[in-house]
Parts: sequence; C-alpha cells; structure tokens
Amino acid sequence: MSSITKALNETTNAQGGFLVPEEWSNQLLALVTTNTVFVPDLDMRKMATDVQYIPKSTSGTTAYWVGETGAVTESQPGFGQITLSAKKVASLVYASSEVLEDNNVELANGLVNDMARDIGIAIDSAIFAGTGAPWYGLRTTNSFTNAVDGGGNVGAIGADGTGSSITGGAITWQVISKAKTEVLKDNHVNADTSYWAPRTFGSLQLLTDGNARPIWNMETFGSPLLREGVLATVLGTRAKPSNTMPTNYSYGTTAALSGACSDNLVGISKQFAILGNRRNFIWKTDYFITGDYYAWQTTARMGFAVKYPDAYCMIRGITN
Repeated sequence: MSSITKALNETTNAQGGFLVPEEWSNQLLALVTTNTVFVPDLDMRKMATDVQYIPKSTSGTTAYWVGETGAVTESQPGFGQITLSAKKVASLVYASSEVLEDNNVELANGLVNDMARDIGIAIDSAIFAGTGAPWYGLRTTNSFTNAVDGGGNVGAIGADGTGSSITGGAITWQVISKAKTEVLKDNHVNADTSYWAPRTFGSLQLLTDGNARPIWNMETFGSPLLREGVLATVLGTRAKPSNTMPTNYSYGTTAALSGACSDNLVGISKQFAILGNRRNFIWKTDYFITGDYYAWQTTARMGFAVKYPDAYCMIRGITN
C-alpha cells in the first residue's frame, strides 16, 4: 500500500487528478471481490463495449430410437442472448488536511479497505434486489422462474413488495429440498450454492431432517471452503450469509409477515448470472484550496444480467 499512500498524499491538478497505477487498480478490484458474497459465484466476463450481447442456449437437440432404415427425426438447438449494459459504481471520500497531518495509521489502507467494502455492499445489493437501476437483480419477478415460499408452496412468485400469493413461514429442510428440486426439474445439475440473510443463516444450524439428523455440516479448520466465505454446507450447498439481503419484506398483514420477512435462494454457481467488467477501477484525488481538504474518488463500470433464470430458486417469505 505504500505506493497508494504516496499517491493519496500528492497534490493533484484540478483537470485530471491522479490515476492509480494498473497494479493498484487490480488490487482494489480484488478487495471489492473479497467484500462481496455473490460476485465469486458469477460468470465473469470482460466487456469490450458499453453494451455486450452474449449468446446462450435455450434448448438442446433431441435423440430418438429408430428402427432399421427408419427416418431419423430432425431436432434443432435453440439459442437466445443476454444483454450486458455497463453501469458506473463510485465512492467518494473527503478528508481535511488536519486528518492527514494527525492520523496515526496509514490513511490509504483505511480508505482503500473502507471504499472496497462499501462498493462491495452496493454491488451485492444491486445483484440481489436491483429493480432496474442499475439493473434488475435476482429477486425481481422478471428475473427468476423458480420459487418456493416459507409454507412450502412451489411456484409462489407473487408480486414484489406485496407477495399476495406468498405464504410466509420459518425455514425448514423440506423448503430447501423443494428449492433444489425445482432447479433439478429444469434439467440443471444439483444446486451447489445458497445465500441467506444472517438471521436465517443462524436458524439453519438447528434444522434436522426427517430422521433427526442435522442438515448443517460445519466445515473444519483448513477447509478450502472457508477461504471462499462458506461457513457450512446445507443439504449439499455451500451456505453463505449476506447482510445485503433485507429482512423487511412484507408477505401478509400479521406481525410476523408484515415487514419482517426475508428472501433467500439456492442456485448453481457460474450458471445463474453474469457480471461483466467494462472498466477496472480508476482512482483520483484532488485538493480544494478554499476548504483545505482533499477528495478521493474511485469508479468502475460493470454490467450484470441473469444468465439462466431457472438455474436458481428463490426461497420467499422466511420469518426466522
């Protein structure tokens, strides 16, 4: 971080500011990635233009049994496309000259880590709950096709914000199993990742299956999963808690359902969504002589889109 410290304490001109060298831009991107829950499980793409179209398979070929000299039935694969549109994420911090003179720690280290954390939170929030600005997230009803609610009802998509067809309830192992089954029914492999609001994550530890066996498998020290932010596996999925998953959704008028529910999900990593990188992080700093303070700003441009809507399943209306 010494190079960043040097850059942050240099007075820069008002026309362009100071750009962090490429190696530090990459380091900031790495820090942001470690401060997100969803990003490591997404299909990462480099965007060459502001809008990028990515082909995807929508249906496959079909094989048939035929008799001797019988005609072989023709089948054609189907294709669609995913649209990635670059959007800008930014963070801006001010600090007075007194702070620079009196701080007893490396200010650059603190700034870079704090800004990386805040940007990571902003990205995760948009990925999960985005409603069109900057993009439509995983939770919006036009993004997913599979859903199970807290009452164990399958296909309970409902309307965002009202959830008129959602039955709330506490998380159970049957609900998780049904969510995984919905993904399997759409000809995908077994869901390998799950994301949970922290309070629900705690409830998972107490769940047992029909034979009173715990479904929570705590990973031991040294497990490679721990380095990925996974604290346990739940019914074969790498379970990750995320503070960006709200717990104030309303799915009814009772105290337990009105503004007190969370939505969670299970999915297949690298299959349910794509994150495109249009431009890596750029860092700029400027000095304002009238107020005797410095400003630091970092920006990046990226795009997000659901890849296969049926490669994940929402678990909606969870009350614990």
